[in-house]
Amino acid sequence: MAQAASKTCEICVSGPGHNYCEQCDQLFCDGCKISHLRTKMTKNHTFLSGPNINPEVKLHCKEHDENFIYYCMECGTPVCKICAIKNHKRHDLSEIKESLEGINAEVKTDIETKIGKLQSKVAEVDQGTHTYQTDVKQVIQAIREEGRQLKEMIDKKVEGLIETIKEKDAKNAQTLQYIGNELKTALNKAKEQQKLYQDTQGIKDTTKLLQKAKTNKVTNRSNRRNTGSYHAISQIC
Repeated sequence: MAQAASKTCEICVSGPGHNYCEQCDQLFCDGCKISHLRTKMTKNHTFLSGPNINPEVKLHCKEHDENFIYYCMECGTPVCKICAIKNHKRHDLSEIKESLEGINAEVKTDIETKIGKLQSKVAEVDQGTHTYQTDVKQVIQAIREEGRQLKEMIDKKVEGLIETIKEKDAKNAQTLQYIGNELKTALNKAKEQQKLYQDTQGIKDTTKLLQKAKTNKVTNRSNRRNTGSYHAISQIC
């Protein structure tokens, strides 16, 4: 029997019982009411709804002023003993308590089935999320590995180019040093020739002057051969 004072759902015993089933004489919360109306046996039941409902007025049959003692399975409504004889004589009747237990069991099964399906969906989503996150991690790892390989390849290429430049630089530096030394030697000889030339300017004897001029000419030819180092410099540059 519904308890008006508690106003708690008599099915889940947790939600507020703001809905009173006139046929079952029970208080339902909104969720259990929906499940109750989806059940084949009770889909035509009627409800009184609101926070101030008084289910006590529905405990008796208005027509015969008798307590409801049976539940008509065919009509889906509670009946008194007179209703059972007059209006539901050949109908499938059961005691209200047994009917309520059956209805409650059916509602409970529906709720548990719904919860089971939702839990299954949640598990699928969780599994899908885990799989997705795993795939993302694998893609990131693959990108990092490819980046590492590319970096390693680029580093090797850069090191190879640098090593080639260093080797060429060392070779060219050696060549330039050699050329510089050759040019310095040629410069010193040219200065010596210049001094010899200046010395000849004071000679009055024509024979000696001619001899000195020939000597200076030979020395000058030798110095011109050394100027070939300039071509080597142009090749390096």
